[in-house]
Amino acid sequence: YAKDVAPGETKGQGVGGTWYALAPDGKKAALADLPGLSTRKDPELGEIVVDKNGMTVYRFMKDEAWPKPVSACTGACLENWPAVAPVEANDTEGVQKKGLMSFTRPDGTKQQTVNCWPIYTFSGDTAPGDTNGQGVGGTWFAVAPDGKPIGAPEKE
Repeated sequence: YAKDVAPGETKGQGVGGTWYALAPDGKKAALADLPGLSTRKDPELGEIVVDKNGMTVYRFMKDEAWPKPVSACTGACLENWPAVAPVEANDTEGVQKKGLMSFTRPDGTKQQTVNCWPIYTFSGDTAPGDTNGQGVGGTWFAVAPDGKPIGAPEKE
C-alpha cells in the first residue's frame, strides 16, 4: 500500500472495505489479529504504542502515575480522548511490561496504563496510523514503548 512507508505500517488495512493484510494462514487479517497493545514504527515519531485496532495511543500530561494512576481527563475530555480498556500483559507485543496495569476511574470504569501512566486514543484519528492527536494543546503525546510521551517538553 503506497501510504505504508515504514515496516509494520498497516494504513491500507480495510481501505474501501476491500483491501486487507494477509494473516499467516493466507486469509484476510482482521484487526483482532493485533495484540491488545503493540508498537508500530511511525515515520515522524518513531516507535509508538497502538491499541488492538492499530490506533495510536496517547498520554495526557496533566495525568499522574505515582503513587497511583490518576486521570485528569473527565467528562467531555473523554469524548475526544477515550480511555483505553485494560489488556492482559500477555496480550501485548513490544510494550514495556513494568508498570503495565489497569486502574479504576472514579466512574467505575477500568483504564489501561503503560508505565503506570493512563493511556487514551483520540477521536480525531479516523484510521490506523493516524497521529492527529500528537501535540494537541501541548498536553497530548503519542506513547513510546517505555510509556514516555514522545515529543513532550521535558519537565523540570
